[in-house]
Amino acid sequence: MSAHSDGTITAPLTGLSAVRLLAALTDNEAEASAAWKAWRNSVDIGHLAWSDMQILPVLNGPLMEEWLAGDSAGGVLKGIVRRAWSEAQVRLAVAREVVNGLNQAGCGSVTLIGAVGAYLRSVQSTAIRPVLELRMLIPRQNLALAASLLEAAGWQPRDKLPVGDWLNRMTHVLYNRNGTRLYLHWRVLQVRERHAEACEREFLAGRRTVEAIGTSFRILSYGHALLETLAERAESVDVLAWQADSALILRENEREGEPIDWAHWSAIAARYQPHVFERIPELRTMGLDIPELRQTTAWAGVLPVGQSVQTWLNSVRSWARRISAAVGKA
Repeated sequence: MSAHSDGTITAPLTGLSAVRLLAALTDNEAEASAAWKAWRNSVDIGHLAWSDMQILPVLNGPLMEEWLAGDSAGGVLKGIVRRAWSEAQVRLAVAREVVNGLNQAGCGSVTLIGAVGAYLRSVQSTAIRPVLELRMLIPRQNLALAASLLEAAGWQPRDKLPVGDWLNRMTHVLYNRNGTRLYLHWRVLQVRERHAEACEREFLAGRRTVEAIGTSFRILSYGHALLETLAERAESVDVLAWQADSALILRENEREGEPIDWAHWSAIAARYQPHVFERIPELRTMGLDIPELRQTTAWAGVLPVGQSVQTWLNSVRSWARRISAAVGKA
C-alpha cells in the first residue's frame, strides 16, 4: 500500500488473485463456478488481498450462496459482504445529507458519480458495490457556493478552489470530514482543455434518477457511467477493478431494458477517452453484450502483463469441461 500526502492509504491495484476472482463474473454459470473454485483453492482466507475483498460483494447472489454452502470459511466471506453493505449505507446517508444541502441552496441538481453512483445503479440487484468515498458532480459555475456550504458543514478542503484556466485543467477538489473523502467534481473526465466545457455539458445532460433510502438521487446514464468506468481514474481509494464495475453497469442496463445508444457512446468516447476501446474485448469475454465498436489507440490497462480475465477464463473453461466430464461419468 502507499500513503497520500493527506495521510490516506491507497490499496494496490488488481493483482493475480483478484484476476482469478474477476473471472467468476462471467455470465456462464459453469465457467463462473470453475473460476470461483480456482480462486478459492488458491487463497488463504486469513490473508485475503484488499482487492479481493472489494470484488466479493459484487458476486453476492444465489450463485455465491451455492459456492459457500459447506465452505468452512463461508461465514467469514459472508461477513465481508455484509460489511460492504453496511459501510455503503453509512456513506449513502452522508451523501443524502450533502446532496440535499447543495440542492436546496441552489447548486444545481447534484449528480452522484464514482463508487456511490455505481452502488445506487445496482441497488435493486443482489450485487453490492463497495463505497469507500463520495464523488459528486455539479456545474462549474456553482463551485464557490458549494465550497462555502461544505466548509460550513465541517468538510475540510485539501486545496483551494481553482479559477480561470485551471478549471479546464482540473476535474475536482477533495474534501475530508471524519475520515470520509468527498470529491466535488465539475467534470467527470480528464480531457484536453479545449474539450473541457463541452465534456461537462455532455455528462450533465446524461443523467437519470434512482430511489434509495427514501430519497431521489441523480446518477449518470448507463452509457455515461460506462465511459466513466472505462476511463483512467482520478486519484482514488476505490480499488474495485473496472471489469467489475462495467459488469454491474451492463447487467443492470440489460435488466432495466434501456439500451445504450452505442453510436453516440462511440462518438463521445472517441472524442474524450479514445483509449477505452481497448478494454471492450475483455468485457465481451465475460459474456457482456457489447456490439462491435471502433478500435483506436492501444493503451495498457491496470492488470499486470499477461494477467487478464481472458487468460483466466481460458483456463477455467478447461476446468469447467473437466468438471462436466467427471459429473457425466458419475
